[in-house]
Parts: sequence; structure tokens; C-alpha cells
Amino acid sequence: MSTRPPLLTDGSGKTTPSGHASASPESDAARPDAVRAEVGSSADWAKTVALIEAVVEAKDQSEAVMALVQCIAKQFPASSVRCGIGTTRLRRFYESRLGWLGPASELFQTAAESWDEESPSLPTRPAVPTERIAKDEPKPSDAIRLNLDDDVGFGRCVLWIEGGPVTAADRTWLRRALPALRAIVWTQSGGVAAQLSRSLSRSGLSTRILLGFAGLVVVLLAIWPVSYRVRCTTLVRPKHSRIVSAPFDATLLSTHVQPGDAVQRGDVLISLDGRPLRLELETVEAQIGQVLKERDVAMVGGRVADSQQAKLKIRELTRQRDLLLSRLDRLNVSSPIDGVIVLGDLNRSIGAPLETGQAVLEIAPLDEMLVELEIPEYEIGYVDRGTLVRVRLTAAEGDPIEQPIDTVYPSAELRDDQNVFVAHLNVDNRAGTLRPGMRGDAIAYGPVRPWLWSMLRSGWEKSLWWIGY
Repeated sequence: MSTRPPLLTDGSGKTTPSGHASASPESDAARPDAVRAEVGSSADWAKTVALIEAVVEAKDQSEAVMALVQCIAKQFPASSVRCGIGTTRLRRFYESRLGWLGPASELFQTAAESWDEESPSLPTRPAVPTERIAKDEPKPSDAIRLNLDDDVGFGRCVLWIEGGPVTAADRTWLRRALPALRAIVWTQSGGVAAQLSRSLSRSGLSTRILLGFAGLVVVLLAIWPVSYRVRCTTLVRPKHSRIVSAPFDATLLSTHVQPGDAVQRGDVLISLDGRPLRLELETVEAQIGQVLKERDVAMVGGRVADSQQAKLKIRELTRQRDLLLSRLDRLNVSSPIDGVIVLGDLNRSIGAPLETGQAVLEIAPLDEMLVELEIPEYEIGYVDRGTLVRVRLTAAEGDPIEQPIDTVYPSAELRDDQNVFVAHLNVDNRAGTLRPGMRGDAIAYGPVRPWLWSMLRSGWEKSLWWIGY
């Protein structure tokens, strides 16, 4: 059941319901101003919401600054809107018309000079009552500076609006947007360190406690015992290999193998040209027959001295014939061991002369390989036989090789303009994953030392080596 409002009597004797009394002439005159103030306040709130929505859609801090400046520039087309980001000094500067400016820009330098100046803060409440804002035209300002500094960290963000009038109503809706804009700009900074700093600050932990805890962690890491790591380069070689060389001076007639072919002991590898040897053999045999006749004639004639010289000549020619026959028997060069041809592509060398002892092929069994470690000279004191090594080859797949060192050579070698000591690892390669010539890196785990010492020693030794100390 509804109750009717009480009736009120106005000055003219008319009665009206409570809350609906007829207005006096003075209230009728004031109504348009109140409506304009209410409409103006709604428009200002719309500007505030539109500004916050434009900035919150940005993906990172740079886009947030750009959206902030461009949105405000649309509200103040006669003004120049600029925004700077930094900490103790200005680092990035954006202008509504020119975009991002560098330190060489005059506008950047001007903003940097005023970076540390105290900014006039916006009033916490309007300086002029809302009723007077709608009736009286506020006094415009030529410039305004707004600070959107980070509440937690050391970041600073300054917004300048210059070159046009900024009314008290404009200050009001800008003031409403400041807290939200500040939170959006610094939340989208994207830095892990900044996010961590904010989280720790919100947790209420004291700065001294955090610094003390960080110092304790650093000290523990510095004294934590770890194995000293010696970094080396590696080279894979066959453990057992044989070099096949030319047995005598001859011309290469043909080749029967290619690199990668598996061969057995006694298989023919290459053939040499025997025609010059056969011609020479015929000549020697003819000389032997002639000297035999001369010897017989000398013996019949009683010339003992001539007979003895003929015998010596026959002996010399016989040796030459035996040598030629031996070379003719070795025209086909065979494999001395079972293995794989790892070096020697002779297809383009057919017809070329070979010299005695010239290497033509390399044969090696690949079921067991030798990994050579090239240990820097200044690190040899921390590596010895039995030291555990972790080898990772560039071309090999699968798990790295981990096993102790088998042999360390006592003398250093010069490789790639560096004096290094060579150590060997015997690696089983029945799976066929390793091939000769593979290179990689290895880490030899030396004696246990503090972590900080292990980190600094290698760099210190390299520095001394570089300066020649």
C-alpha cells in the first residue's frame, strides 16, 4: 500500500506534494547552470575513461607512452604534448608530432635540463567550486607538467602539455586519471627486475634484510666447493692406422678403392705402371749375356784379370735384375691390415708419377677411436691420467662421452699457434658414431676448489698470458 507524500504550501497559497514544490523564479534561473555543470562533469568522466582505455590496451611501456601522448594530444589540439621516461636522468622522450626523439634533439635536451625540477602537483580538489566552474570561465594556463612516477621503484615519467590553454576542468579530469595511468605505465614496464622489486616492496621486507640475504647468497656461492673445470678442444683420430706409400718411383696406373671402402688384408689397393721396369729388365739381361761371353773369351785366352772384371760386372747386373724383378712383383700394392680407407682419393692422380715413400692411402679400423684432448699449457697442472673428462663433439649425436683420461703426453706440441699438451681417450666405436677428423669441446674436471676461485682463475691466467707476463 503506497502512501502519498505530504502536501507543502508555497508562498502563493498553492499546495504541492513534498519534493515537487513549484520552483521559485530564482531556482528556475539557476537550473540551466546546474544542468550544464552536470553535463560538463559527465563529459570529463568520459575523457578520463577514454584515456585510461587507450593506455591499458598497450602491449608494453613504449606503446603505453605513445597511446597516452596521442590521446591527450587529441583533447588539446592546440597544445604540444610530450612525455619522458627515465630514472635519475631522462632516457627516452616522445613528442606527439615528431615521435621518439634522441639525445641530439633540442627538445630532448630541454626536457633533460628540467628533468630534476620540482613539478607543480595537481590540486587534490578543484580550486574553484563545481558550481562556479560552469558559470565563470576559468583562468587558462599556458603549460602543465604531470608526474607519473613509479610508486615502488626509481622510475620517473613526466608529461608536459604546452602551448595551449588548460582549464580547471581539464585539470580535474586529468587528475582523476593520474593514479590509473601511473599503475598502467609502470606495470607494463616488462622488466623482470622491476617486477621483482615491486613484489618485494609490497611484501614489506626491509631493504637491509634483502641486501643481507643477497650478500649471504653471494658469499655461499663464492665459497661453495666445485670441481675446477679445464676447457679443451678435441680431435678424433683412429687408434690403429697404417699409411700406404709408394714402394718405389713409378707411375700410378690405376686405383681399386675409394675413401670409405672396407678392405681386408691382402686386397689390392693400387696398381703401378711396370712397362719402364720391363724395358730396363730386358736391357740388363742383354748386358748380362754380353758380359758372360766376354768372360768366357777372357778365360780361354788366359786373361785372368779380364775374367775377374767380367765376373764382377755380371754380379752387379744380376743384382739390378733381381731388383727389377722384385719391383715387378710389387706393382700391385695391397692392404697391410683390415680396415677402412679414411684418406686418399687417387682418381685424379692416375698417370701421375709417385716417389718412393710418398703417402697415397691411409687405412684404419674404426671399431676403436682415439679422442685427443688439446689442454692449454697453463692448465696442465690440474689435469692428469685418470681425470674425468666430458667430451661433446660438434657432429656427433646422442649423449656426450664421459670417461677418464688414459694417457697424457709428457711434452707439449704447437697446434693452431698455441702450445698445448695432448691427452688421449680410448673410445669404443663399434656403433660407428665417431669418424676421423671430428672436432668438439671437452671439460676436464680437476681438483675441488671454491666456485669464485674457479671462475676467476681461468680469466686471470688468460689475461696474464695475453699481456705476456
